[in-house]
Parts: sequence; C-alpha cells; structure tokens
Amino acid sequence: MHLTLIDNYPIYLILLVLIISIIALYISFNNKAALKATLLESAIDCIMMFNTSGKIIAFNPAAETIFGYEREEALGLTLIDFLFEKDGLETTFLNLLFTAKNETIIGKRIELKAYRSDGSVFPAEITMTSSSYKGKHVYTACIRDLTERKKSEENAHQLAYFDLLTGLPNRNLFNQLFHDALNNAKHYNQSLALLFLDVNRFKLINDTLGHHLGDQVLQKFSALLSESLFAQSIVSRLSGDEFVILYPLGNQKSAAVQAERIIQQLEAPFQIDGRNVFVSTSIGISLYPIDGEDPEVLLKNADQAMYKAKERGGNHYYFYEEEMSVLYSRRSACQQSLRTAIDHNELYLMYQPKFHIPSGKIIGVEALLRWDSHQLGSVSPKEFIPIAEESGQIIAIGKWVLQTACLQMKKWQAAGLEPVPIAVNLSAVQFHQEDLVTMILDILHQNELEAQYLELEITESVSLNNGLSSMEKLYALHRKGVKIAIDDFGTGYSSLSFLQKSPADTLKIDKSIVQDISSSISASSIIEAIMAMSYSLNKNVIAVGVETQEQLTFLEKIGCQHIQGYLFSVPLTDQLFETSYVIHDANASPNAL
Repeated sequence: MHLTLIDNYPIYLILLVLIISIIALYISFNNKAALKATLLESAIDCIMMFNTSGKIIAFNPAAETIFGYEREEALGLTLIDFLFEKDGLETTFLNLLFTAKNETIIGKRIELKAYRSDGSVFPAEITMTSSSYKGKHVYTACIRDLTERKKSEENAHQLAYFDLLTGLPNRNLFNQLFHDALNNAKHYNQSLALLFLDVNRFKLINDTLGHHLGDQVLQKFSALLSESLFAQSIVSRLSGDEFVILYPLGNQKSAAVQAERIIQQLEAPFQIDGRNVFVSTSIGISLYPIDGEDPEVLLKNADQAMYKAKERGGNHYYFYEEEMSVLYSRRSACQQSLRTAIDHNELYLMYQPKFHIPSGKIIGVEALLRWDSHQLGSVSPKEFIPIAEESGQIIAIGKWVLQTACLQMKKWQAAGLEPVPIAVNLSAVQFHQEDLVTMILDILHQNELEAQYLELEITESVSLNNGLSSMEKLYALHRKGVKIAIDDFGTGYSSLSFLQKSPADTLKIDKSIVQDISSSISASSIIEAIMAMSYSLNKNVIAVGVETQEQLTFLEKIGCQHIQGYLFSVPLTDQLFETSYVIHDANASPNAL
C-alpha cells in the first residue's frame, strides 16, 4: 500500500506540522494571556478594564489599594462609581468614550477627581486605551493617584509666592498683584493707595529678645495687619521687617484712617512667651496717580515717606511729598559715603569735659563722634549715626571710636592730665556684638589704658530692655573695672529694680530735662526725684546740657555736684582740649574752672 504524496511529502508529515502549529498557537495565546495577567497583577498603577457599558471586568491589586474595594466588590461596579461625582460630567466623558468621537480621549492623559470606597476624594490622572478581548471591544484605564504630586506643586507654589514665616504674599506675588491692581485703576480711572510699613527698632528686638521671639513679633505684627485691612486690601511682607499694604480705591483720607487704625492697635503690647513686647511702626503712604503711575515709583515714594515718619519718632504715618526725593537721595549718599569714611580719615572725635562743681576740677571727658565728608561736607551725628546703625556700619565705626578715644586718653595721661575716665557712647547694635567684651578689653590692653579710665555710656531705653546675655556682658566689663553710665536718663520708663541690680555707676540726666528747669515745674521735680533715687541706690549723677547760670544754681541747690554743658565748655578738638586742660608739668595740678 502506497501513501499519496503532496509535493513529494508524505501526507502524515503535513498533518503533523499542522497539529504542531495549532498547539504552538494555543500555547502562545495562553502565554500572552498569562503574561498580560502577570503585568496586570504586578503593576504599580491602578489598572481596571471595563466593557462598553462601563462595567468593570478586571481590577488589579493596585486598584484595590488606591480605591479601597476588594476585587469582587469592584467587578460589580461601573466606572462612574470611581471617577465622577454626580454632576453630569460622567455623561460627557462616556459619550466621548463610547462613540465615534472616542479618539479625543483614547491615549490622552486626563486629570479629574476620583472617589474611594469611603467617599474621600483624591486627584487622579487617567489614561484610556481600547482593544479587543475575547472578540469583544473593551477599554483599559490606567489611573494614577496625583495626591503627592499636587502637594509638591502646592509646596512649590507656596515657596515661590508666599512668605514662609508669616504666610503673607511675598515680593513676587505682591508685584503681580500690584501690577494687576494698577492696570485696573488706570482702566477705570480710579485711585489707589500704597502703605509702606517698617517695625521700629526691630534689630534691637532681635538682639535683646532673640531671633526666635523676633520671628514671633513679625508673625503677630503680620496678623495684626491682616485683621486691620479694609475690603479688597492686600498685605505683603517684602523682606525682614518691611511690609506693604495695597489699598485699591484708597485715597488720602481713607489711607490715613487705615494707618491710624494700625497705629492704634499697636498701643497694646504683644503677649509673647509670658512677656509684654511693645511694638511700634512707621508708615509711609503714596497715592496713585498723584505720586506716580508705575509700581516702582509708588513703592519708592512710599518708602521715602516711611523714613520721614520714622524721623518723627515712630508710630506715625506720613504722606509722600516731592521734596522727600531730595532727602532720600541725601540719605543714600550718606550711607554710601559712610562706607569709606574711616579709610579716608573723615571721622574724628571732639572732647567735652565733665566737671565737679564744688572744686571746678575735671572728673571725666566724653568723646563725641564727628564726620566731615569729602563729598557731603559736615554731616550731623543726628543724621549719620542712625544710618550707620541701620546699615550695620556702626560696628566698624564704634570700634574705631573706642580705639581712638583710648589712645587719646593714654596720650593725655602721659602729657600730664590727671587720670580721669573717657566716656564713649555705645550703640545698641554694638552692645550686642558677641565679641564685645573681648574687643573692648583688647583695645584697653593695646593702648595700655587701665579699665577704670574707660566709661561706656548706654541709653536708658537700651539698658532697661537688655536680655540676660547682654546684662552679663555689662557685668563682665564692670568686674574688669570699666565704668558704666546710663545716658539720657529720665526720658524713658525707669525701673528701680533694674537700677538696683544694674552695674551702672552713673546716671546722666538728659539735657532736655535740664534745659526745662526754668520753664517747667515737672522738670525740676524729675531732677529732684532722680537725685533722691540715685542717693538711695549709691549712684553718681551728672546733669547734661547745662547752659545757663539759673540751671547751675538750681542744680547746686538740690545737691547735684557733677555737670556737663556749654556753660563750662563746648566740645573741643584734641589739641584745644590739651591746651586748655592738660598740665604738661607732672607736678602741677590740673586747670580748674
């Protein structure tokens, strides 16, 4: 029996090849199905498959984790139960998906809200694909939870546009809002007010209370500003202790009311860590369109007006005036020139003696800083010292003053001046240098001047509000022999308990009180009270600014024996002082009055 050949092959071989091919196809199909199932099960993202009616027919473990449904529960649900709230949005989505228009959705990433089994909502991204499964058209949805990404985006936005400490809009966001508000004011022919605010003496607050409490002051200050805002106003922290309020529709009258409201609310102290912290502000105001028509000009003009308010002592507001631009330019020029004042030998000291009334002898001398600028001419200390303090240049200048004064006193002692202390005013900024004690002792050592011949004068307001570390520095210097005097005494809120514990040796009665002796009964009473208090506390007293015989007579009458003022001597150059008061014969006594 012979087999029939097809193309020279036996028929059974052909049948065998067909059978093997069918088996291979079957195996391949099952392997692909198995691989597809494996991928579905192991995927990190949520994957669900559903039919054209929207009913779920596959639900992977990641979907169980994200949505909180067991697979068996999910298979009985529809896509709408996972991805839509009942607001009609699902109809639009499904119509696009299940019609000829589905090309607008398939393969696209779409962000929407998704719902967990407990009803909570989270942001999600869905990507749709379509395919054939068991001869039927099916859809596969890959869903990704965007919660963490949205948080990161929100944090990035917060960092870019909001101040971390206060939560207020920062400079970037404020600039955008300012431009928008200004464009709106121009379009509708409306006015706009800009308030520029500064926390007075904030550096001192930081230095005396610490940066942690300083931050709390800024937080409370920003909260107060937010609570004080008129409708539609926006408050922003530009930097440090500088804030601005953008007031749409604001005019001169309403801006003044806004400023007065803020100042009034600051009358009450901030309660911080169990202590009362008194805070004041200076407010400058510029108005659109009369003070400028672009953000940069309005901001600069409000800043200039703020400095004018600061000159009035703080807790004031001031409207911009054209002549302020001249003052602002002057201030900028002073700050710039002051940077090179030491190197260019523009700074020098004048010396004003202090006297003992009964004997007429010199009991001390005060070194007074002066500045003759090559560019600006003679600049008043009242003008340049606040600039030096705010810019931080007072650190280098203060060290120069200490060095120069100690060297000069040593020279005078060598020339025959009876040894007396030389007084140097210490700025609040200098007072809180970490190396203050070491620096002063080093200067004394370098000039071979005994510590008892240096006196540090500190204003009453600074000395009464010092932190513990600052008080420790005073005591450290006092233990070494340095004398301590409280300047401008009688103008602030004196604390008897502080004075009792203070290392201060001398109280200097402020010249404003001395000069009111003849015209004010209260001034006379204040001086008498200071004398009585100083006697009980064993402190020396010196009256400053004595210019008339009437003042001298009153002071002698109440027992004040130490004075300083023009009645006896104006501030002198080092040469004039030496000529007038230094006896070059070491065996002679010093000149008397």
